[in-house]
Amino acid sequence: MKCECGTEMKSRKENYRYTESGLDNVILLGVEVRRCRSCGRSEVVLPRLEELHRTIARTVATGSSPLRPQEIRFLRKYLGYSGADFARVIGVSPETLSRWENGKAEPSRMVDLLLRYMALTRDPLTEYPPVAPSVVEELPKQIDRKASTPSFRLRETGNHWRAQPAAA
Repeated sequence: MKCECGTEMKSRKENYRYTESGLDNVILLGVEVRRCRSCGRSEVVLPRLEELHRTIARTVATGSSPLRPQEIRFLRKYLGYSGADFARVIGVSPETLSRWENGKAEPSRMVDLLLRYMALTRDPLTEYPPVAPSVVEELPKQIDRKASTPSFRLRETGNHWRAQPAAA
């Protein structure tokens, strides 16, 4: 492969710190790195990029320490959301999400778990903007703490259970 300067690039397997992911602790072992001896330019060959990002997301999501700001940002971007859309999906303000991603505030343990769950169970968006409403948006906007719990019925139909409105 030729460099932009016209010189043939040399290729070899190296360990590479993958800072382009937005994370400072990802090292790719034995990947192809091409270097130009003339101008010093280098490029990394990253096959199966989607699989690489899925593996990073799973590794972050199954980690034992609280999510760091850069990990929150990586998971959001991995899932394919803008900051404003992701904030809407998880039910917080864009400013709150921004504070988490910039290290000015920490999300609660429940939000940490929600982000991990989303990374482990959702595929990244393939269409933008998202076409399906978020789970949070489908929930009641206000919960009446004094309201009694209504009855509901479930019926097995085929291989599924379906909720039916309670009889009046």
